Amino acid sequence: MVTTMAESQMLTVIRVWAAIAWADGVIAPAEADGFRRLIDAATLSDDERALARSFLLEKVELTEATLDHLSNDARAGIYRAACRMALVDSEVAPAERALLERLRSKLAIPGDVAKQLEAQVPGFSR
Repeated sequence: MVTTMAESQMLTVIRVWAAIAWADGVIAPAEADGFRRLIDAATLSDDERALARSFLLEKVELTEATLDHLSNDARAGIYRAACRMALVDSEVAPAERALLERLRSKLAIPGDVAKQLEAQVPGFSR
């Protein structure tokens, strides 16, 4: 799937979460439950909601996410949320950690800021 220029910020956030969830090759039941709750609670059009649900069915790659239109606050929020998503199954797998590092780079978040954001996620350790 290719991201379009018109993709909403919320759909972009969901796409990034999906990429983190898929980083270790599977979506754990806890990840899928959290993902469904996020999709259900999000302000999305019917088409966006259907697209978001499709992220549970096939692997989403981080390279598909369009991040350049996001504010610094949104970038920080996405990174913090991605750290939470990586930890939702109580373990940050090496593949998830590598994806978080790629995400941090793509979001242009400096290492020291990333450490501060990670510290805001209970149980997340580097």
